[in-house]
Amino acid sequence: RCKSYPCLHFFPAKIIASLYYSAVHLYKSVIFAKNGTIITFNNIPDYLVADRIKEALASYVDSWGYVIDRLVYNFVSKERLLEMNLQYLNHDTHTDIISFDYSQNKSLSAEFFISLWAVAHSAEEEAQSIENETLRVLVHGVLHCMGKKDSTAQEKVVMRKHEDEFINMFHVKHNNHV
Repeated sequence: RCKSYPCLHFFPAKIIASLYYSAVHLYKSVIFAKNGTIITFNNIPDYLVADRIKEALASYVDSWGYVIDRLVYNFVSKERLLEMNLQYLNHDTHTDIISFDYSQNKSLSAEFFISLWAVAHSAEEEAQSIENETLRVLVHGVLHCMGKKDSTAQEKVVMRKHEDEFINMFHVKHNNHV
């Protein structure tokens, strides 16, 4: 089958070309499909509880008046994400997430590639837990799909505020004391 060349992912009503991530590299794949919402996590780290994240993402997106059609999260090595950053964005730097946004109107459809190495590095720099920083990156991609930008200093402040809202909502919703 496919090696390291682009393959096709089938999204409703359209075919989207994206990178093929070999099943050999996939450690754990978790797929959710409920009420037309599909969220897939490939190679998800053990410290994340996929069903809790899915619920939180769906609730957060709904609070903005959007729906999730299909979101695919791929956790990849820092080397793989660096290759992708160079290939698709012409950036020769490490990053924590690259998003391929296929959303239309208020229906979110996207594929995300995340480097846990970069997430851990950011968590250390920001004095955050690795879980919180991973949640931040997960929702960061979704916020971009909803049209939020982070190019300017002011936009970065607003983006961080929205990310923090999601993290707080996630912990309140899943705290055993609440």
